[in-house]
Amino acid sequence: MRQICQGILLLVFVAGFITVDGRGVMRFAWAANTEAPSTTGSSSTTGSSTTTGSPAMTEVPATNPLSGNQAAIQEGRSWFRSVCSPCHGGKADGAGERGHGADLRVFNKGFKKFVETVKNGKDTGRAMKMPRWGKILTDEQIYQIGAYLETLAMEGANWKEGVNPQDPAKKQ
Repeated sequence: MRQICQGILLLVFVAGFITVDGRGVMRFAWAANTEAPSTTGSSSTTGSSTTTGSPAMTEVPATNPLSGNQAAIQEGRSWFRSVCSPCHGGKADGAGERGHGADLRVFNKGFKKFVETVKNGKDTGRAMKMPRWGKILTDEQIYQIGAYLETLAMEGANWKEGVNPQDPAKKQ
């Protein structure tokens, strides 16, 4: 019976991943679609910010206002594990089950670019693309994920504004 259940789960992950966050909410992102469909209820778009049931933050700051906030880091860790780890790996090293994510420990594009990429997705040049999470995750949840990822940052990473001056040519 266990092998049958594992087989079914594997099939679901191959067809398009399903994750369940710490709150028991299922999230889907299909390989053929770069839009991560909402499964949490209504969402609204206000200005340049997309939210799911929380006030919009229209301007993304150069640095994460939740940096160093332990509660935000813990929430971000939970969100990262449920939403991001299938592609980016549990350690954010790019070694996820799907094997397609960037190593976020060395992200060097700055906080604004991180938020933009999470919200709008990214064409990676491969069949699998980073889905757009802007209609699923609130700004606060994205900022929490960023606060968590900052704690994993390695030398050369840059979560501040702009590209890391030590390596401006490095592509993410």
